[in-house]
Amino acid sequence: MFNVIFSDPHVPFSREDRSIAERICADTAMELRDLLPALPGVVQIQIANHGRVIPQLGYGARATTMDSVSFVVDPEHAKGSAILMQEHLRPSLFHECHHLVRGWVLRGGRPPRRFIDGVIHEGLASAFERDAAGHASPWTRYPSEVANWVDELLALPVTAPYADWMFFHPDGRRWIGYRAGVFIADRAIAASGFAAAELVHSSSEEILALADIPSPPVLH
Repeated sequence: MFNVIFSDPHVPFSREDRSIAERICADTAMELRDLLPALPGVVQIQIANHGRVIPQLGYGARATTMDSVSFVVDPEHAKGSAILMQEHLRPSLFHECHHLVRGWVLRGGRPPRRFIDGVIHEGLASAFERDAAGHASPWTRYPSEVANWVDELLALPVTAPYADWMFFHPDGRRWIGYRAGVFIADRAIAASGFAAAELVHSSSEEILALADIPSPPVLH
């Protein structure tokens, strides 16, 4: 069950917006129960129109605690809140609920021991969103040199600047960690024959082994 909570202190969501969000959440909850049976019995879904969004795309989502997800739309985006929710809420719920089961959450989860752990979490969730929800986010497409990116990420300590490597690097590259993570996930999926949903409980070491990538030591 998804419990939908709206947070719109400045620009109230319309009745249509609320109806769209509630319907999508109800339908998606039924889908995810079959795909991710280890989901918590009740998941809090906060729908907001204030907060951090992906530039240009107009939305953002995070797994905030072990049983809660936030989804944010930019009310000033040209598409409007209703279209943003119709396009992105369902796939975002797939992505973030994979994190819930895996324990990759903002507060209350197990902290990563190596930088590559977060890369693998995001790669698996992005592959799950792509394959199970049918939505290929821009960061699911990786370039021919992605193996070199994996080498860079494997060498990073857990304290490396997360935003630089996962979102926008000073050298101009975008979503390095996400794209490399999807590459790793795709190799693990191909080698094992298991979907990203079936690999949700697999450790980073297991995913790297399936992808035929040596597991790095814990660096501080």
